[in-house]
Amino acid sequence: MKMKKYIDEAKFLTIGDVDQFVLIRGQDINNPLLLILHGGTTETAHFAKFNRDLESEFTVVYWDQRGEGRSKHQGIDLSSLTLQRYLEDIHILTCYLKDRFCQQKIFLLAHSMGTLFGMKVIEKYPKDYIAYIAISQVADPIKSDNFGYDTLLQTAKESNHLKDVQKIDALKRITDKNLSTLDLIKRTNGLIGLSLNYGGLYYQSSFFKLLKLALFPILTFKPYSFYDKVKALKKDRQRIALYYQHNLIDTIFTVEVPIFFIHGREDFIINYALTKAYYEKLEAPYKRFITFEKSAHFPPFEEVERFNNILLEVKQRYVER
Repeated sequence: MKMKKYIDEAKFLTIGDVDQFVLIRGQDINNPLLLILHGGTTETAHFAKFNRDLESEFTVVYWDQRGEGRSKHQGIDLSSLTLQRYLEDIHILTCYLKDRFCQQKIFLLAHSMGTLFGMKVIEKYPKDYIAYIAISQVADPIKSDNFGYDTLLQTAKESNHLKDVQKIDALKRITDKNLSTLDLIKRTNGLIGLSLNYGGLYYQSSFFKLLKLALFPILTFKPYSFYDKVKALKKDRQRIALYYQHNLIDTIFTVEVPIFFIHGREDFIINYALTKAYYEKLEAPYKRFITFEKSAHFPPFEEVERFNNILLEVKQRYVER
């Protein structure tokens, strides 16, 4: 019988050509591994705050991908923020975790932009993963963005918020032709801020909900220094541009890994209907689509207990037979 062994380890690992921050936590290292591919900025802190109960059932790996969080440092060459490099980073880290914890396969969890990498990596390395859990799975980034843009614009018009209508008009719809000329950082920050005002980022958001869900986790996250927290909030154009350059709905039709799609009904950032259409099109050994009616872009942080319970169901399905 294996002895239980607690782990709470924060360190930098050389992944590819740069040092990257990895936080590994769990109540028992014999539990299955769960690697999280965040969507960017401060999500490591958010998952560690809201979903920490998962550490009693999984050995959870919170990872700041290159150019994000504590992995955003002077040693990062921004030209290395490519799809191929991200996929190789995931593969290297996955192999390290499998070897270190003596596990043949691991669970993969991804959110938002992380789902671009998630779908690509399970297609390329299916034998590494027990199951893939995608939150706000991207399908066609440009089309999804424009659905969200149109929804936001229509909502502002119906609310008779003329200043917001002008702000949204100024941000413009995105196309293949204007992708290289738009100020993507300004546009992304603008759309996120406006989506927050209309409940498309957090469901029925308020000032206090914003403090609780968006700001408090990163402000109180002990593995980050104040400087780390400031860095984590900054976006890079290269990573945003990368997101828009890869259409999954027309390129990946079949995967060999069981998939679970989780999506907030009110998500303005990644369109619910388009993701659902992609799910219907996909072939997989097993698939399940789960709607969170009282969430927008962040179901794990808005409906915490339900989300955690779904992860436990996935574990029980594939591990505890």
